[in-house]
Amino acid sequence: MIRQNTLSTLGRAHQALCLAMLAIAIFATIPLTNARAQDAIDPAERQRIESIVHDYLMANPQVILDAIRSMEERQQALVEQKRADIIAQLVPTLSASPMTPAFGADDSDVILVEFFDYQCGYCKRLFPGLQETMAKDPKLKVIFAELPILGPASLVASRAALASQEQGKYMEFHDAMMGYQGQLSDKIIFDMADEVGLDVEKLKEDMNAPKVLQYLAMVRSLSESMDIRGTPAMVIGKEFIGGYIPTEKLQEIIDQARAEG
Repeated sequence: MIRQNTLSTLGRAHQALCLAMLAIAIFATIPLTNARAQDAIDPAERQRIESIVHDYLMANPQVILDAIRSMEERQQALVEQKRADIIAQLVPTLSASPMTPAFGADDSDVILVEFFDYQCGYCKRLFPGLQETMAKDPKLKVIFAELPILGPASLVASRAALASQEQGKYMEFHDAMMGYQGQLSDKIIFDMADEVGLDVEKLKEDMNAPKVLQYLAMVRSLSESMDIRGTPAMVIGKEFIGGYIPTEKLQEIIDQARAEG
């Protein structure tokens, strides 16, 4: 209900904006003899013009809808252009950091970047298909972009995962947490770390290093610049994919990126 009320409020705001813009356009056609002539418009004349605008829009509501649609299309085009600009620099930016977890061929012809959260159900649903694809495609490189957005446990998990690289155990730890079904807690995270052979005390020390939080802030900034609003989100080649996709579709997009070079 809150979402419906919010959407209704936004809709009324859009309508009000369109009405105001049309009214301004009509007033702009009135001949002015000096800079203050508009202020001198007779109140009755102003009311008559406003009435004309109102009656016209009530009789032609499609004008409002067309204006809203046009504005939304322009806004979406701006978002997509900004995202394309960020995508062009995404892999070089992430690859420039020694903290970026990346796996696959050094001579890869397709790079997949996955923004994910260890507590994201759809990320976990994507995980087996991504594993399968990585195993079958020797020319694919995958970059894991840690994006902990689902609470404190997600942040602990991402910090611990990044720190596990100091012990050469990122992928084992990553697989364990992605395969875990249920809500994470600090205890569960560190128990899994121990199970995959990590020195937990060293892990806790390493995950508190300032560079870990700085790196996560950088990834968060990139995600915001790309207007990523949830996980999983992927960039495959030059294409952005928001949300879960089945394994077959994933491979199809990879093949298309490969064909496009």
